[in-house]
Amino acid sequence: MKTARSISLSAPLALVTFFGGLGLLVWLYLGGGAIDPAKGREAMIAAIWSHVGWGVVTAPWLLGYVGWRLFAGVSARATLLDKVNIAVLIALAAAVLFLIVTGPITVWTYGTGLKVFDWFSIPSPTGKAPALHSAVEQAHVFVAHGVPWLVGAEAGLFVLGRVNRR
Repeated sequence: MKTARSISLSAPLALVTFFGGLGLLVWLYLGGGAIDPAKGREAMIAAIWSHVGWGVVTAPWLLGYVGWRLFAGVSARATLLDKVNIAVLIALAAAVLFLIVTGPITVWTYGTGLKVFDWFSIPSPTGKAPALHSAVEQAHVFVAHGVPWLVGAEAGLFVLGRVNRR
């Protein structure tokens, strides 16, 4: 596994991929946080479609990011810090995969297609399902609120890994 501690400062592609993935997660979280009914219906709808569009566009990159982190190399000598790194990475990967699955389901169960900006739309395979929509949307939001904590833990573990190597 490519834990935060195992990312080398001398590997620029690994650094860009690591911080790019964390940055995308923060970007999507902030975009989801902009969905606020208090800002008015039009602003809320625009925020929803922006969040959905960015979610669809970044999903393949995030899947690649999670795959790279989970399946790149394994350390036989795992310290306690390594085990914490692995637990945080698995939790982050599970959250990303959950959000990638529940995001489209949330949109589709509302009864609309998955509109990616104004480029294309993926039609709803489910039709309108209000009860399912509410449950999936609540689960999506609940898990999304955990992402900043996991991103912060990853960044902290990255820094801690640098400090412990000295």
